[in-house]
Amino acid sequence: MNPIMKTLFAVIMLATLSACADTGGGASGPDQSQTALTASRWELVRWPGHVIPHGDNGEPVILNFQNEGGESRVSGRSWCNRFTASYALRDGGKLTIGRAASTRMACMEPAMQFESAFLEKLEAITSYRISGNTMEVNTADGEVLMFHAREKVSPQAKVKFIYVAPQKVPCTAGVMQTTCLQIRERKEDPWQLWYDNIHGFDFKPGTAYRLRILEEQVANPPADASSIKWTLDLVVEQALPE
Repeated sequence: MNPIMKTLFAVIMLATLSACADTGGGASGPDQSQTALTASRWELVRWPGHVIPHGDNGEPVILNFQNEGGESRVSGRSWCNRFTASYALRDGGKLTIGRAASTRMACMEPAMQFESAFLEKLEAITSYRISGNTMEVNTADGEVLMFHAREKVSPQAKVKFIYVAPQKVPCTAGVMQTTCLQIRERKEDPWQLWYDNIHGFDFKPGTAYRLRILEEQVANPPADASSIKWTLDLVVEQALPE
């Protein structure tokens, strides 16, 4: 192969690899795009000009895309209320979300204003692009919202925030003594023992944590196991104790 042909071949291969790197930009078909959207829950992490709910200032804003039986639905949380809407994908990374139906729980401001603006913005989405764990969506008025991939769990999972003490303590007696995490939901609460694992959480002794977790009910657990499963959703804070 002469040098010119080698250079041309290298350029073509580089373009092909670049096209496959992202999802939603037109390189993949609707089926692959559907898989990328539904594989994770998507948490809103950036919307220019808006304070994003996080921890003490509100529940995370989540999009959860599902395609079952040929019906495409997106549901989630818009701050303190939940919503559901239809959506459609087209070639070229095009995404359309229909008018959302939302619960009507009264929330303190600025939650209500944020929710109204967010649900309207969903209807203005025109396209999206997924790159790694990040999804950017574009709207008809030129805005860009960024979302981060979170683990997919049951739609019935509850979001909870907990503190974890920097040290484990003994929690069983006898020869096979084990240690347990100490947790609490508020700083003023006493520490309580957590006898199970927190899935996906890598505890480092000497570090205090605040975690956002997902709580699910376990159907028919073994006799010696918990009926509640906790999965780490986000490490909100971590610090060495003062």
